[in-house]
Amino acid sequence: MAIVKMKKLRLLAVRSQREDLLKELMLLGCVEISDPQMLLEDHELASLVKIETSELGKFRQEYESLTLGLKLLDKYAPVKTKLFSPRPEVSQDVFLDERNVETCFETVKKLVETDEQIRRVTAEKHRQESIVETLLPWQSLDIPLELAETESCSILLGTMPVYANLDEVNAKLADLAGEAQLLKVSADRMRQYLFLVCIKGVLNKAWEVLREYDFAASGFQGMTGTVKENLVALRLKIKELASEKEELEAKITAESGRRDEIKLCADRMAARIAKAEAVERLLGTESVIALQGWIPASEEQKLAEVLASFDCAWETREPAEDETADVPIKLKNNRITRPLEMVTEMYSLPTYDGIDPSPLMMPFFTLFFGIMYADLGYGLLVVALTSLVLAKAKPRGGTRDLLELMFMCGIASAVIGWLTGGFFGNTIAAVAEMFGKRTPVLPSVLNFITHPLVDPMSDMITVLILSLVLGAIQIVAGMAIKAYMLIRDGHFLDALFDVGSWWLLFAGIALGALGKGWYVCYAGVAALILTQGRAKKGIFAKLFGGIASLYDITGYLGDILSYSRLMALMLAGSVIANIVNMLGSMTGSVIGYALVFIIGHSFNMAINIVGTYVHASRLQYLEYFGKFYVDGGRAFAPLQINTKYVDIVKEEN
Repeated sequence: MAIVKMKKLRLLAVRSQREDLLKELMLLGCVEISDPQMLLEDHELASLVKIETSELGKFRQEYESLTLGLKLLDKYAPVKTKLFSPRPEVSQDVFLDERNVETCFETVKKLVETDEQIRRVTAEKHRQESIVETLLPWQSLDIPLELAETESCSILLGTMPVYANLDEVNAKLADLAGEAQLLKVSADRMRQYLFLVCIKGVLNKAWEVLREYDFAASGFQGMTGTVKENLVALRLKIKELASEKEELEAKITAESGRRDEIKLCADRMAARIAKAEAVERLLGTESVIALQGWIPASEEQKLAEVLASFDCAWETREPAEDETADVPIKLKNNRITRPLEMVTEMYSLPTYDGIDPSPLMMPFFTLFFGIMYADLGYGLLVVALTSLVLAKAKPRGGTRDLLELMFMCGIASAVIGWLTGGFFGNTIAAVAEMFGKRTPVLPSVLNFITHPLVDPMSDMITVLILSLVLGAIQIVAGMAIKAYMLIRDGHFLDALFDVGSWWLLFAGIALGALGKGWYVCYAGVAALILTQGRAKKGIFAKLFGGIASLYDITGYLGDILSYSRLMALMLAGSVIANIVNMLGSMTGSVIGYALVFIIGHSFNMAINIVGTYVHASRLQYLEYFGKFYVDGGRAFAPLQINTKYVDIVKEEN
C-alpha cells in the first residue's frame, strides 16, 4: 500500500538483437523506456548517436485498416453478444504467432473493396430512385420525352406554384401569344405539373407570360420514350441494383466467421505499434543500441533473468534527489484498497517522494458514500449487480476497479440504510398503509428497518452533527498524515509547530465549549502566533505572520461545514424514495404500485449514485487531500502488451 520504488535503468545491446530484446521486454511488461531527447541535449553524445527509426506509420495504418474491417463486419453482419460476456482468452504463444496476419490483411482489403462497391451501387440506386420521383408526376403524359417540337408547334414541360390560376394564365397567353395553351398533367401540395403547346413563332412571347407566374421548365435530357416506359426501365434497374447490393453484402457477411481472427490480429498490430514506439525512443550507432528508462525495484531480478540471454551491458541505480520529479509513479495496494487508486488517478498521482492516499481515504470514501446513498435495498442491489458483472464479464483495469469500489460502497450503503430505516425508502410502511394495515414488526435482525437507530427524516440535527463530527475526524486525520510526512522527512519541529499548534487550539476550543475553561485554547492561539511566522525575517514580520495565521481557522470551519452535504444527500435520496412510494400507493393497486416502484426507484438509484460518487470524491479532493497531499506525479507506462479484444493467458511452465 505505497508508491512502488523505482530504479533507473541504462542498457547497451548489440543492434542485431534489437527486435528480440524489445519483444522480451514487452513480454516482461515492467520496463519504461524514457524519451531520449534530454540525452541528446549533450552535444558530444548527440554527435555519436542518433534516434532509431521504425515502421510506426505503416503499423498504424495497418491497425486502422483492421479496425475498419471490424466496423464493416459489425455494420453488415452484426453479432449479438451475451450480456456481461468476458473477452475471449488466448495463450501467449497463440498471440505471438503471426502466421495469419497477411491473410487477415487480405480479408480486410476485400471487405473494404466490397464496401466501396456497395457505396457506389447504393449511390446509383438513390440516383435512379430520385429520377423515378421526378417522373412520377408526369406518368399520365403519353408523349415521348424527347419530343420538343413538331413541324408547326413547340412543346414545353414545366411547373408552376400550386396557387397560380391556370385559367388566368391561359387567358393571358391567348391575349399575348395567340395560339398557345397550358395543360395540367398533375398537381401536388406545392406544384402544378404543366404541358405547354404553342405555335413555334410565339414561344418567346409565351415565356414572357409564364415568367410572371414563376414557371420553371422541366428537362429530361437523354431520356427517350414515354414516362411510363422510362418508369418501367428505371424500376427494373433499381431492382437489379438492389439485388447487386444484397449480393455484395452477402460477400461481407460470408467473412463474418473471421471476425475473431481479425480482432486477434488487431491486438497483435497494437503490440507492433507499442514496440515500434519503443524503438523510436532508442539511441543507436551502427553496431549498438542504447536505452534509458525505469523499472520497479522488485522486478530487477526478472529483468536480469531476461537479459542474461542477450549480449548487453546494463545497470540500475536509485534515482538521484534531483531526478525525483521525473520518476514515474506506480501504486501498489491490496485487493481492498486497490479500487481507490482510480479515485486518486482521477485527481492526480502523487509525486515520488509523496504518499499514496488510496488506502488512507478508503474507509472515509466508502463510509461517506454509504451515508449519502443510505438505503438497504439500494445497497443490496448495487452489491448484486456489481458481483454479477465481476463474475460474468471478468473486467480488467479501470472497469474492474470501479465495479469493486461500487461493491464496497454498496455494502456500506446497505449497512447505513439498515441502521437508518431505509429499504427502498419507506416501502414497508407504505405498502402496509396501502392495504390498511399497521407497519409489521420485523425480526430483531431487521427491526431497524421499521424502527431505525437514527431516522434521517425526523432526526436531521443528529444526522447533521454526526456528519460534521465525521468531517472533523477526517480533517484531523489529514493533518496527522501531514505530520507523519514532515517527521519522515526529518522536519520534526515543523510537524510540531504546523500541526501540533492547531491541534492544541482545536482541543482548547472543545474543552472551552464543554465548560472546562479556555486556557488550552489560549495556549493554542499563543503557539500559532509564536510559530507560524517563523519563516519571515524580522521580529515584527514574524509576529504579524503568526497573528495572520489565526485567520486560517475560518478555512478549517468551512471545510468542516462542507461535510453537511452528507446529511443533504442522505435526505434527498430518502425524500425522493418516499415520494415514489407515496405515488405508487395512490394508484390503489398492486400492479400500479409495482410499476411506479420500478420506474421511480430505478431513477432515484441512478441519479443518486452519480451524485453520491461525485460528492464523496469532492470531499477527498478538497477537504482531505488539501491537508497533506502532494500531487503532480506521472503514471508509469511500461512497454507491455495492451489488448482491446482478447485477454492473454500466460501458460505456466
